[in-house]
Amino acid sequence: MTAMLEGKVVAVTGGASGIGRGIALAAARHGAKAVIIGDLHDQPREGGETTHALIALSGGTASFRKADVTSRADMDALVAEAEAFGGIDLMVCNAGIAVPDDGPEIAPDVFRKLIAINQEGALLSAQAAIAAMIARGKGGSVVMISSMGGLRGAGFTTGYSATKGAVNMMTAALADAHGPQNIRVNAVCPGLIHTALIESSPAVAAAIEPMCQRMPLRRLGQPSEVGDVVAWLGSPFSSFVTGVTLPVDGGQTAIL
Repeated sequence: MTAMLEGKVVAVTGGASGIGRGIALAAARHGAKAVIIGDLHDQPREGGETTHALIALSGGTASFRKADVTSRADMDALVAEAEAFGGIDLMVCNAGIAVPDDGPEIAPDVFRKLIAINQEGALLSAQAAIAAMIARGKGGSVVMISSMGGLRGAGFTTGYSATKGAVNMMTAALADAHGPQNIRVNAVCPGLIHTALIESSPAVAAAIEPMCQRMPLRRLGQPSEVGDVVAWLGSPFSSFVTGVTLPVDGGQTAIL
């Protein structure tokens, strides 16, 4: 069976840690020709080897570029790095943040920070990749990493949910705009995923446990499981799929 991303060049923003790390590692596991990780820091929050070093140790090809998703110049440079491997085939717009002081009284400056990274950053990284794909004339795939918070609102994630909901609508708009150029744009909406934040905070883990018991699969997801879905969306196996916002949440949003 052909590996889903065999011969593809993949870029992942926010790929040093968390879900982005899982996506980058999955891309290599599924046969990507090269994986380019863009992030503000190369050291993973989980500790241990960097993402690009792990890919290299497994026999894959990867590189790291320091990149700020709020800078179009940085995104253009990230995409340009893919040219050394034949040009970008899959851009994963993953970089994003959540803030502790979210909610209905979120401060304007905090809200603007969420918009700048989660919303504008997703757009700038997608624009940079799409421009390169159009120039090559061979199509490509963009996958936005949204959230179940973009599908369902919660009072304690007012700003975060607003930005992720915007990402979902941006996905649909870009899919419509660039479908004629054979560029597919989809969004993945992770639910509760086992990341370093949960491991480092007993309080967070305790709060999440009752939610796990309510969801159909009764467990946290793994970053690698998000990565497998992203790999499928970036592959020829999903060639007639675009404009989709796909929950990867153990069924949680199906029953809320």
